[in-house]
Amino acid sequence: MRNGERHDNLIAAEVSGPVVQAGVVHGDVHVHSRRERRTVPRQLLPVSASFTDRERELAELDRMIGDQQQQGPRVAVLAGSGGVGKTALASRWIADRADRFPDGQLYVDLGAFGSTDPASPEEVLGQFLRALGVPTAQIPAELPAQTALYRSVTAELKLAVLADNADSAAQVRPLVPASPHSVVVVTSRWRLGALAMDGARVLLVEPLSSVSALELLRRAIGIDRVTTEPEPAQQLVELCGGLPIAVCVAAARLSTRPRWPISRLVGALADERRRLSALAVADEAVVQASFDLSVAGLAPDIALVYRLSGLHPGADFGAEVAAAAVDRPTVEVEDALDALVDASLLADAGPDRYRFHDLARVHARQQAEAHESESSRTAAVHRMIRWYLDRVLAADLVITPLRPRISPGYERVRVLPAPVPDATAALDWLERELANIVAAMRAAADQSEPELVWQFCEGLWGLFLHRKHYRQWQRTHRWGIAAARRCGNRRAEARLEVQLGYAHLNTGDYDDARDHFTASLNVALAIEDKVAQARAWEHLGLLAHSTGSPREAYEHYARALAIAEELRQPRSIVLHRRRLGEACRDLDRPAEAVEHFERSAEIARDIGDEVLRGRAMARLGDLRLRLGDSTAADSLLREAVDLLGQHGAAAYQAEALEALAEADLAADRVESACRHLEQALEIYAVAEDPKARRVSTRITEITAAQKAAGDQNPGDGHE
Repeated sequence: MRNGERHDNLIAAEVSGPVVQAGVVHGDVHVHSRRERRTVPRQLLPVSASFTDRERELAELDRMIGDQQQQGPRVAVLAGSGGVGKTALASRWIADRADRFPDGQLYVDLGAFGSTDPASPEEVLGQFLRALGVPTAQIPAELPAQTALYRSVTAELKLAVLADNADSAAQVRPLVPASPHSVVVVTSRWRLGALAMDGARVLLVEPLSSVSALELLRRAIGIDRVTTEPEPAQQLVELCGGLPIAVCVAAARLSTRPRWPISRLVGALADERRRLSALAVADEAVVQASFDLSVAGLAPDIALVYRLSGLHPGADFGAEVAAAAVDRPTVEVEDALDALVDASLLADAGPDRYRFHDLARVHARQQAEAHESESSRTAAVHRMIRWYLDRVLAADLVITPLRPRISPGYERVRVLPAPVPDATAALDWLERELANIVAAMRAAADQSEPELVWQFCEGLWGLFLHRKHYRQWQRTHRWGIAAARRCGNRRAEARLEVQLGYAHLNTGDYDDARDHFTASLNVALAIEDKVAQARAWEHLGLLAHSTGSPREAYEHYARALAIAEELRQPRSIVLHRRRLGEACRDLDRPAEAVEHFERSAEIARDIGDEVLRGRAMARLGDLRLRLGDSTAADSLLREAVDLLGQHGAAAYQAEALEALAEADLAADRVESACRHLEQALEIYAVAEDPKARRVSTRITEITAAQKAAGDQNPGDGHE
């Protein structure tokens, strides 16, 4: 089964492994033993072919790891300045000793010096646990519980963990496995003395020696050029300060200019150094000089792409958003991005994706400050924010084309061609770009553009509704509500209060949900917005229903339906009819429930909303099953599953699959029931939906019942 995790910072390749022995249980979570796990994570970053020397550091790492006396795993911290080669050194050490870690390698960029906030231990542990085979739905939300589960999962494993670019010891501690056979290598610009107090060993990674730096240059530009100009070559690596990144940047400049003598670059680098300011990080003036020289040789249009792409709010980006930054056609910018990759000023982060080295990003932004006016920089960031907003809104129109909107941005994107072919593709795109979208929202807030911030929230509703991502859902909507209030848009405030409340409702935070739904209702009443009032009543009904008060829920739903009928809003009528059917079902009024479900499905069909029709059919099928009409139930539920799956409504498809599994059991189709429940579990796990626990429990119950039945009826056999 797919784990369904998003590889935010990870490059993962997994290989099959045997399933031969039982595991243990940690709380409600089945913890697989080393021999039982089905996948072995191989997340280590590739080691550059030009990696040079470091024999002393590699030997020192061997000694440090071998000498540690504590009973737990070995921890080594590689500390040094940016660009000194800490990550390459750690990757080479682990790669050369891969046979010591048969249970895999875990990698994470903790982002201490990236453009966004450092990664939280909760986010990283979630990634690690998924990579180790733990279903998303079984991963606790709180850090202490996550840490305990991680230690249980890793207790018998032989793992190598590379925690790259760490900001603090607190980031790293939860990531240390429990097994004494595991190793954690941490890289940081800080020495992380608190980890040393825990028993970690710290290795200070110094710049390359002159001999090693010269060897790196030979490998990068060829031995002939270095042999022809030995003294300038030696001067060049000395001017680069022994920093591998600086040597590589200088080598890239020479490689693209084969007729240049090395002495020419040496003279230019020396001159530039005298008039360049230091980077924000101490002792790295030479690195800035190297970057400045590389940029100085770029064509003006390529240099512009470099400067303005450096202002991108997220970690990586595609050519289209870079084109938005410079306000040029994408085809022109693609060539510029390729040129920047060739010059080692930009890294290739995957198909049509690019990423700055952290020092290169600092330099690109400094170049933007030096060569672009404040208004020009602000405009570039605004265009990138607007690019993301337009794509979010366009994708949302594909996901739920009939939902009423209030954002003015929808009118702008309605006339554009659809960016994706269907709802599933739209949801997939939003999910892939979510980190960048959140970063764009933060940039909009920083640039005092609250009108854009709240519009992102409306556009992300379809993604959060179908794929959940509760952490980002709640975070972005807190920003959105504040932004709506700041620009005085009370309609937006009312809508986002409901959307945030729904996230809390789904995660069982009922008090918070009530606060947000009530706040939405109060705003809606104050501005006399009946549509918003109906939406708030509906969600207060959902809260009442979820907390065991179907009669109160019925009253709220009835209020919402009355408003929708008064305003002649067919889609809202479909929604509220289905809600009323659910309340009638739980009030033991089945005839009324059937009427509401059937009417909801009919109106949904008439207006062309196949997702809402599928949801009504699923509820009707479930009710038919409860009433003993298994044939009708089976037909309705199978059609609902297909319909919801075709339109990318995975979360609702999972609910229908649960009901279909019960229909299977009623017909004694146990194998089919388990298959449908496994499909539902996988969907919930991908979405990090708490309903996964319910499904997992149901599977366990069915399996136990089957085993008990088998024990009672063993059949013929030997006494």
